[in-house]
Amino acid sequence: MRRLPALDVARGLAIVLVVLHHAVLHLDAAHLLAPWWRAVNGELVLLRMPLFFCVSGLLAATAATRSWAVLVRSRLVPLLWVFVVWSLVRFALFRAVTPQFQPWEADSLVPLLLAPVRPTTGLWYLYALAVFTVAARALGRRAPWLLVPAAVLSLAAGEQWVRAPFYVWHQMARCFVFFLLGWCLRAQLLRLLGSVRAGPAAVCSVAGAGLLVAHGAGWLRGPGVAGALSVVAVVCGLAFAVLLTLLPGASGVVRACGWLGRRTLPVYLVHELVVGVGTSAVVALGVAGAGRPWWLPVVWAVLAVLVSLGVHAGAVRAGAGWLYSAPAVLGERAGGLLEAVAARAGGARRVGRPGGDGRRARGTP
Repeated sequence: MRRLPALDVARGLAIVLVVLHHAVLHLDAAHLLAPWWRAVNGELVLLRMPLFFCVSGLLAATAATRSWAVLVRSRLVPLLWVFVVWSLVRFALFRAVTPQFQPWEADSLVPLLLAPVRPTTGLWYLYALAVFTVAARALGRRAPWLLVPAAVLSLAAGEQWVRAPFYVWHQMARCFVFFLLGWCLRAQLLRLLGSVRAGPAAVCSVAGAGLLVAHGAGWLRGPGVAGALSVVAVVCGLAFAVLLTLLPGASGVVRACGWLGRRTLPVYLVHELVVGVGTSAVVALGVAGAGRPWWLPVVWAVLAVLVSLGVHAGAVRAGAGWLYSAPAVLGERAGGLLEAVAARAGGARRVGRPGGDGRRARGTP
């Protein structure tokens, strides 16, 4: 199926919410945040990463038809490369520039060294995406069987009934089901998104926003409510993306969100550095005493997106594109190594099979 514009719009909206989230966190740490932003940011947790992972799973589902060697070369190596490279960049910059309110990943060298097995970095989405893709590809046609257990795990993690020892693992437990939904229901979701009309999309969008407001106001509480609302929020977020593509007066917004949705990686990698350095500069210049304007997180988010895209464009022009994509030789070697291991393992099985090559090796020319 052709790629629907609504998917890029949804990714664009999701990355904006991620940038806004980190702007709120840094401004709050610097005591520059209007208090009500905490409540808004707390409600958006039901939509932000679940929507991001659902769309990512939907777009990654074509990997189910690829060989392991192709999957490693084209997807896993690039993801892990940027995860490692930018973990180093973040550690160095946050240690040097933002010592007052740096992310906890920069507290010491130990979290950095343990990042491949115990990530504490703000880039955890990339790590989780690689792990989720491997898990779903390994399950193959059995992947839908895991939807119910993954939903139970997500509910338990969201309600704090189970608690992983590290934040990233906890978030992965909460979000895996949304990646699986996109991965397993790709064909159904594409048909649904391609057939929905503006009226139902508008009703769904308004209903989803109303439910989030009601939850934030305390009117919708109880065991499992947040998990159910998160699923509803993802559905309504996709409906809102479709609605934007259907509204005649929203063509400019659609083009902007779609364009951004196809460039989420540069924004994701750099935006928190921009927010952190900018917040440190504001504090160092003594501007913090000027108050806590409500619009500051929005300005910070827009600035972070624009600077991130500018940094990416400058890096590519300067020949530093390797910061954003793994060297081709690395992917080729990893894929080739996997193919060689698979071929050797397949040969060993054939040689040891009764009545096969093993019999010929024992005596028959």
